[in-house]
Amino acid sequence: MKVIRFNTCAVILFMVMFAVSPAFALGEGNRNFLLIGFMGLSPLMILRYLEFDWWDLLLLLFMSLIVCTTMLFHPESMRWSTVGFTAMFVFSFMAYNRLLRYSSLSINSYLKALRYLIYAYAIMLLIQQFCVFMDLPVVNLGNYSKLEPWKLNSLMSEPSHSAFVMGILMYCYIVMTERQSGEEYDISKSFSSDRWVWFSFLWTMVTMMSGLAFLLLALILIRFLKIRMFMQVGVIVAIVALLVSQFETTTINRVIRVAEAVLTLDENKIVAADHSASFRIVPFMRYLSMFDVTTVDTWFGHGIDYIQNRFHLMFGGVERGARAHGGLMILAIDYGLLAFGLFSFFSAKTCIVKKDFQSYMFWGILMLMTGVNSQLLWLTILLLWTNKYFLNK
Repeated sequence: MKVIRFNTCAVILFMVMFAVSPAFALGEGNRNFLLIGFMGLSPLMILRYLEFDWWDLLLLLFMSLIVCTTMLFHPESMRWSTVGFTAMFVFSFMAYNRLLRYSSLSINSYLKALRYLIYAYAIMLLIQQFCVFMDLPVVNLGNYSKLEPWKLNSLMSEPSHSAFVMGILMYCYIVMTERQSGEEYDISKSFSSDRWVWFSFLWTMVTMMSGLAFLLLALILIRFLKIRMFMQVGVIVAIVALLVSQFETTTINRVIRVAEAVLTLDENKIVAADHSASFRIVPFMRYLSMFDVTTVDTWFGHGIDYIQNRFHLMFGGVERGARAHGGLMILAIDYGLLAFGLFSFFSAKTCIVKKDFQSYMFWGILMLMTGVNSQLLWLTILLLWTNKYFLNK
């Protein structure tokens, strides 16, 4: 019984460690050394439960593929630190899967963990906003610019990352509430018990001044666009509009401009609409043109850091050594389409729930904005995998 309780606590600790990135723990390139140290303990959990299922074999095959193809075709590019970092995330999922299976985690406990994480993000953002308002040193600050004083990062390294975490936390909270009650989430019925959850979510998404936050807010609210919930959604939209009116509308206008530019599929128009946002969209478009199915490199990769070493040459205004953007397409170019397909299959099977449009959307956003060595990617995989664990019980 003590082992089961330990496993339950460990599962919740996994969620917390992957969901936050405190400023004091960040090193070069915003690497979360607190999380890295925690992930280093994962092999102990695997050894404790030395049994392998289909998911383990799939991930071990993926790791073997990226090592073997790199050593065979581009040995000069091999960086064991990069591969080791990927392995730490892989082992963490394997450990988490075992702990979840041998724990007594209930939906109630899972919902409580999600609720408290949402509260924590809102509280930290409120503290940061108070610091800005009072012209005090801002606590837990990351990727901050005085030109945008209200664009704050809360518990992640940057605002867009916090926006994504809040979006996935709220999505999971709604899905698990539906699973617990056995019926569709009704805002009016649940508001009395969830009013602080909704306030924390809406306040954070609207006031952190991140373009991604508004997109994810729309994605969450789409779930309630049904005839009988029209009035409820209308009230929420009105509240959001009221909150937005109290702040600069620059962020919203930027989101609209980028959306219109993306529909044209014109790289120049996307860059002109928002130079910063274009680094998450244009690389993905450009990488697609690099694939030639008749070449060996397309299938087995160009070598580790192929894109990273050339990113400053491919896009104007980028300094040498700047972090490459392009989501999991970088995985496809560095390690090849075979490794990319294998990992995409794994991530889709762990994240996507059939007939749930939003799970497809969250998975698609992951493909666009995160790399394989991303805390956000693996947080989403862990949470959505936990959702499927309860949905299938």
